[in-house]
Amino acid sequence: MVNENELFDILTPEGERTGETKPRCEVHRDGDWHGSVHIWVLRRRFDGAEVLMQKRAATKDSNPNCYDAAATGHIDSGEDALAAAVRELCEEMGIQASPADLLPVTRRQVREDRIFHGRRFLNNEINSVYLLTKSVTDSEIHFEEEEISAVEWQPLDEVMEALSHEDPRYCVTLDELREVVRAAEKLH
Repeated sequence: MVNENELFDILTPEGERTGETKPRCEVHRDGDWHGSVHIWVLRRRFDGAEVLMQKRAATKDSNPNCYDAAATGHIDSGEDALAAAVRELCEEMGIQASPADLLPVTRRQVREDRIFHGRRFLNNEINSVYLLTKSVTDSEIHFEEEEISAVEWQPLDEVMEALSHEDPRYCVTLDELREVVRAAEKLH
């Protein structure tokens, strides 16, 4: 369930805190810059790499029913990106991780002006992207059913192909996933 009153720090377009905070509903109404995190989980299989994807619930206020990175979310007021990534991974997927288990990949500006559920959704985020570096077993994954309708391991090459054609079933970008894959390749 989305908490429309959770507080976010308002940021500059460069990602610096302005000292102002606002409730989530006002941030997305007004299009204020704020922080978010994406946490990607990859694994190698005998027949290639797979990426853990969550399918966002139909009730989500943005990108309902779309495949997204394993865990995503906003950075709460006063919280830093790494702490938010650890929290979101645990809340959404039940995966316990320490800050040392998360590799910072990139920080990007995301801008959206879309309509979801008949309402305008202005989204200006500074998105901090992480790769989970520890292995995860299927038995460790317990997803939050209010936020996520399904979780599945998808072949990496198929996800990249879908993203290269801007498949509307996905709400992540090919550029972001490519950066994650490059970071993962440097680890091996």
